[in-house]
Amino acid sequence: MNPPPPAPPNLHDIVLPEPVSWMPQTAGWWALLAVAVVALAWATLAGLRRRRANRYRRVALARLDRIEQALADPNARATALTELPVLLKRTALACQPRSEVASLTGDPWLRFLDASYGGNGFTEGPGRLLPVLAYEAPGPGVEEGPGARAVPDQIPDLLRLIRHWILRHSSIPVSSGAQ
Repeated sequence: MNPPPPAPPNLHDIVLPEPVSWMPQTAGWWALLAVAVVALAWATLAGLRRRRANRYRRVALARLDRIEQALADPNARATALTELPVLLKRTALACQPRSEVASLTGDPWLRFLDASYGGNGFTEGPGRLLPVLAYEAPGPGVEEGPGARAVPDQIPDLLRLIRHWILRHSSIPVSSGAQ
């Protein structure tokens, strides 16, 4: 076997360049990174603040779900119907000043509810049942309890309206909504 021929003296191995660094090399990139971190922190805090501010809505929706389940039970139906106006009042009190909302009843209360979500379902729709449900005491039988005069078809519409109001209402000055 013959040894390999000698390499010419001016040939060298290929030298690879250093890998490109991911670290920013200029001040502009550092400033952009700082702005991005501040924006992310602000968005996180705003989201947490919004979630905390809307906790009362989640609680009200959970309570509405329990009321809907109770409406399926004939023995609990009358009591569940009387809880609907109470749920609306408590939800309104969570986002409006007590001094402005607590005393509203009847037509001013229904006008306030309509004004706070931008519709007319309380004064002209199934929401008209609320005063009946709020002020009729439950009787000994289901047929004599609150909402006995209500058409059974109106109760699902009322539940949809209440759910929509809980999700969509906004705070308004009571003087503009309850006139």
